[in-house]
Amino acid sequence: MFEALNQGNEYDGLWEGDADEQTLLLNVVGPPQNFVSKWISSGWRRVLIWVSVPLPSYDPNSTPDADGSLVWNKNVNNEVMNISNSFNNTIIMPVTSNTTLTHLPSTPHLPPVEINFWYFLFFYYGFYNAVALLLITKIFDLYSLNWWPRWLGGVFTYTVFWMLSLALGVVIYLFTGLEKYTLTWVLLTFLTMAMPLLVAFIVIRSQNRNTYRHSLTLAQKTFLERQLQYRIPASYIRFLWFCAALFIALFALIAGEGYAYVFLSSLPHNGWDGLIYVYSWVATIYILDSLTDYIIESRIRSYPLSCTFKLYFFMIYFIFYRNLFARLRSWDQFILVQVGSSLWVCIFYPLCMTRVVYMALVYFAGVTKTYDQYKKQLGRSFFLRNTAENATMLGFLCWVIILHFGPNKRAYPYFQFDDGTLYTFNLTFKASCGVWVSELISTYITRQIFRRVFKHSVSLEAAIDFETYPELLVTMVLVIIHILQDMLLATLKLNFEGGKSVVPAPHL
Repeated sequence: MFEALNQGNEYDGLWEGDADEQTLLLNVVGPPQNFVSKWISSGWRRVLIWVSVPLPSYDPNSTPDADGSLVWNKNVNNEVMNISNSFNNTIIMPVTSNTTLTHLPSTPHLPPVEINFWYFLFFYYGFYNAVALLLITKIFDLYSLNWWPRWLGGVFTYTVFWMLSLALGVVIYLFTGLEKYTLTWVLLTFLTMAMPLLVAFIVIRSQNRNTYRHSLTLAQKTFLERQLQYRIPASYIRFLWFCAALFIALFALIAGEGYAYVFLSSLPHNGWDGLIYVYSWVATIYILDSLTDYIIESRIRSYPLSCTFKLYFFMIYFIFYRNLFARLRSWDQFILVQVGSSLWVCIFYPLCMTRVVYMALVYFAGVTKTYDQYKKQLGRSFFLRNTAENATMLGFLCWVIILHFGPNKRAYPYFQFDDGTLYTFNLTFKASCGVWVSELISTYITRQIFRRVFKHSVSLEAAIDFETYPELLVTMVLVIIHILQDMLLATLKLNFEGGKSVVPAPHL
């Protein structure tokens, strides 16, 4: 069917943005190019270590010391260690007749604990916010613009902004009742990531780069001086479009956090609720992604930025999709959610790559790319989708084990699976692996259709992109780490000792 609809050749070129500056901060805190592969391979370890390090916690029912401070609950740690040892004997040790993957150990229900706020702020949230600010810096680097004042320097400005975000966190803890809501900390990160936009805007305005700066001839001064004073340079307009695209991307993260809050606070759900949750979120992400993609391709024209934002939106969609698995109660619900996604991949992407669809988009939507460029764009989108699929699934399977059996299990009640027979670890883990297998199969089928029918190799084109834009690889890793951290923060139950909040956060 697809072959009958298609005829075409290979892609013959790329479009890219202008480069006028070098980002100095990335030369200091970014890895050298010859160590990129090693740095990327350790990215997963950073996230897993970050979520695995025990959060100092207190049992709210323990008896205070003489000085009034709560005692760290050592019994909690002993319970967790016993559970972890049981898990290690079952999962990590070689499988025998008495230990099989079909009977994974379960954990008893444990009451929530109070987390040490200062440890949360400086280690847990501090690392999360540092990655977020570094991601924004790297995105500015892809745009070829420094967001900080030259006289301050990149490292100093980065450090000051990071410390200011932590100082605001202290204010929130000491003087408001909002510290127990994860949305509060996500909004603070949104503010931290948005501040470089404001700083860059102020720097550009202070340098008069928003006005026409070329020297005028005598004739221009005589007849056109007033008109040219109000002429806005194309580079400044391009910067404003860049700010708009980045703001939409940051808004998507806030919207996703709010969406997750509504979903988690209204549990349990039936299969149709999960279906509506997934596909309404799909529609939202596709709308925001299409809007951002239009801005970058038609107004900014930066290939690395286009790839970065496309991966960003795919990651946001898939990470919320993955965490939905922890609240599905039967194989039927997993199949109901997954069948539509697999069929969508195997039918939609090959259909979109046909020349008939391309001509329809040219005629009705005003697409100006050649057919080879159109195939390149669609293949790139599919590659980024695959990257987000595999990164989020691998991350989900790792942290569902770590948070269900590890020392932080009481801080993540969402992964305790303590709702009787409704949600179980065995069902979630095994069904998620089954979903991953189905995704890999649908991906393989689709790539084979691309290769045999359309003569397009997704992997080869991706390799060419990474060779052409080596800085893109580091940015993609930062996007993956940041979105994974964001979802882990969303599922953390924030109960702090002290503070101004008297209303407990919603139970997840």
